[in-house]
Amino acid sequence: MNFEKVALKSVNDYSLSLALFDLEKPKAVIQMVHGMEEHKERYYEFAEYLNKNGYAVVVSDLRGHGSEAPILSHIADKKGEELLIKDQQEITKYINNRYKEVPVYLFAHSMGTIISRVLLQTDSKKYAKVALSGYVNPNPISGVAVFLGNTVKLFKGSKKKSKLLTSLAMGPFTKAVKERKTDLDWLSYNEENVKKYIEDPLCGVEFTIGSYSALFHLLNQMGKYKKYKDINKDTPILLISGKDDPCTGSFKGREDSKSKLVKAGYKDISVITYENMRHEILNEKDKEKVMKDILEFFEK
Repeated sequence: MNFEKVALKSVNDYSLSLALFDLEKPKAVIQMVHGMEEHKERYYEFAEYLNKNGYAVVVSDLRGHGSEAPILSHIADKKGEELLIKDQQEITKYINNRYKEVPVYLFAHSMGTIISRVLLQTDSKKYAKVALSGYVNPNPISGVAVFLGNTVKLFKGSKKKSKLLTSLAMGPFTKAVKERKTDLDWLSYNEENVKKYIEDPLCGVEFTIGSYSALFHLLNQMGKYKKYKDINKDTPILLISGKDDPCTGSFKGREDSKSKLVKAGYKDISVITYENMRHEILNEKDKEKVMKDILEFFEK
């Protein structure tokens, strides 16, 4: 597996850890944004697949994630939601400087889709295509979660952890699988994938209060379709997920996600929902079909 390691300075002198799967003349450059409590290495197989099909790929660790995080699962003491957006803007700037006049595609998973939809509210014209995997549904009570997160942070501090916030954020996903062997069965039907996640020291490390505060702020902003400004209405968007993914909010939640983008002005939205798959569709046993479908979307 050939890739180049890149350390990119972002806001507050934070060093972002990037892996660049390069090509001399790529069809496009795909900027990947991973999910909550995981890391970029989990996307290397998919990045290599896209690379072999003519695309350069840049996959990075989110702030507070990965082996080089100063404090694992701690995004920031304050305004982490703004820092996560600025980090992706810096990565896009790096891509544009390195690959002149090559289109940039955005691929995101889970929490990465929350970040991406907020990013698209101001920067949508920078991305020629957008694919959102395991896309989290807009939550009507996210404003309450923001208030609660701010309150807990005020009393306990940003670097501590909170059972209350963890239960609020993760409890519904755990409970979505009734006859579960582990509390992480909601990730996928593929038991080997769940086992690897549990055994990975860089995965599943509980968010700090500061990180939950950032997450709740982003989730709240993501659902406000009126915040999308000066968009390219013809940008193709793919919403792709497992039918049994609790993060999408089932049929109603998936429809709400699409509806918000339609109301924002996007006209070219396609949806693929897989039977017998949960949240991590790129790690299910039939992942080859998922990768092929995403590739076909990028190739159109």
